[in-house]
Order: sequence, then C-alpha cells, then structure tokens
Amino acid sequence: MACILVALFAAGCGQQSSSNNPASPKPKKFYWVQPVKGHPVHQMTQIAFAEGCRKLGYQAEIIGADNEDISATLALAEQAVAKGDAAGMAVWTGNPAWNPFIEKVGKKMPIVLPHFPSPEGSIPGASGVISCDPAEYAREAARQIGKAINGKGTVAITQGSFNSTENLVAEVFAKTMKELHPDVKVLPPLEEGFDAPKAISRAVSILQANPDLVAALSTTGNGPTTWAGAQREAGRKVVAVAMDYTRVNLDLVKDGSIYAVIGQPLWEESFGAAELLDKLSRAEKIPWWTKLPAPFIAKDNLKPYMELLDKVEAAIKR
Repeated sequence: MACILVALFAAGCGQQSSSNNPASPKPKKFYWVQPVKGHPVHQMTQIAFAEGCRKLGYQAEIIGADNEDISATLALAEQAVAKGDAAGMAVWTGNPAWNPFIEKVGKKMPIVLPHFPSPEGSIPGASGVISCDPAEYAREAARQIGKAINGKGTVAITQGSFNSTENLVAEVFAKTMKELHPDVKVLPPLEEGFDAPKAISRAVSILQANPDLVAALSTTGNGPTTWAGAQREAGRKVVAVAMDYTRVNLDLVKDGSIYAVIGQPLWEESFGAAELLDKLSRAEKIPWWTKLPAPFIAKDNLKPYMELLDKVEAAIKR
C-alpha cells in the first residue's frame, strides 16, 4: 500500500531527444496503448499512468479501441508513432500479436509492458515489464478458497478473455487446488467477457449446471460484478473471488456480495510504467521485471484499501 502513496506524491523530471540535432524539440509525451479502452479497470490504469506522467513533467496520451480488437488498437498505435512526438510507450499486451510492433518501435523509443509478465528476451524491443506475479496470487487464491470451502465441492473459473496472464492464473490455480485439496473438483475455465449482462448470464448458467458449485474464481476485474450478479439472480451463495481493488469491487466485498478480491497492483504498475519510461529516456538501466505484490483482500483487511482509494481519488481531483 505504501508504494501507491510514495508513487502518488513522488516527483521528478525526464526527457528524451527526438533526434541527434541539439536544436530539435525534445519529445515530452508518453503514450499508453490499451484495447478495451473504456473498461472500468482499464480506466483506473489510464488515470494512474497519466498521474505518473504529470508528476514527472510529461504529457500523457491514452489510445486504444473500445473493444478487444487488437488490430484496431495496433493501427492507432502505429498512427501515434508516426506523429514523432513520443518519448516512450507503455503497451498493454497479453497477446503475441503485439510482438512485431514492439520489436519495430522498440528500436526508436523505450517500451515498457505493464501487467503482463514475460520471460526476458521473449519480446524483442521491450525494455522491461512491471507487474505482480500471477502464479503467486493464483496459488494464494487456491489456498484461501480451499480453506473457505473446507476442501470440498466444485469450483468454477471464469476469465475476462483467454490471454497469457489469465490463462496462467487459471492453470496454476487448478494445479494448486488439486495439490492442496484433491477432493475439490475444478471446472475448466470459461470466458465471461467484458459485457456485464452477458457475463452474469454465463455465470448463472454455470451455477445452474453445477448444483454442487461452492466457489468461483474470476481472473478479471469485471469478476466481482459478474459473480455478485449471478448469485443474486440464481438465489445462491458461493465463495466468489475475483480481481482488483476498484471502488465498485471493494464495495462488493464490504457488503458480502463476494468473498474477496486479489489486489493486482493496477495503480502501482501503471504509475510505475511512467517512472520506468522516464528512467529509460534518461538512459538509466532498469531491471527486466519490476515485480510488485498482489494482496488477498477480504473483509478483515478491507479498511486500509478503502482508505487508500480515498487518498488516490483525492489526489486525482486536485
């Protein structure tokens, strides 16, 4: 939690020359490239990145399609590069379709990849990643859910989409649950998508098809809304755990609609992406993976995160 507050109130400056000509203007803009631009969780990351850029003296520009169309977002990113005003880019990837773009553009400017960890060298052109370790929080989710259901029953997994990070979380969660609680049946992952009514309907279908379902893990920030709505519509209660400490999601933990959320460090990794780009633009070295914690947030440790959001939101409104 302290890392968010440090990030919020830290300040610095940085710039990068756009050419070898000393008289040429120096780009002072960082781009944030992200599909599903209007997703509530994505909006939080965009605000954090913009705040980081502001603190460091850069302009921030957010670009991306309003849907999952990677080709549309890639086209927007290509247009941004063509402007020639970028000092660096943070690219929300999770899909190898981004790799050719990153390899090409990484020769011109630093590129940082938030949220989706990848092995060093696996994405040529990228300067580094900043994220938590999804495998770690997947194991913790299995431990916590297994304990809550006393090691018995059926557990569902839903994903926002089938991408590298969510796929890994689902895989490690199922494997850990089998190791710790062999009597628990873990269903194959299903895609819930990003449209709330459709996602809720899909989760209701899972509940109806599995009368012995006692818990669910959603690997996306929409998951709290999905499983709170599904439980309400189906008239059943399960131990539902999902992602992200947005205001809406924490409220659902507070009122008991869901059991817990995993605090993917959305603010920290997004603000931190701006910090890493600033360092790179000043020719500083950074580690390949800047690893951040992802706490398990239930009712008993909810208060500090609610207070944290109050401070974050107050800082943004200044």
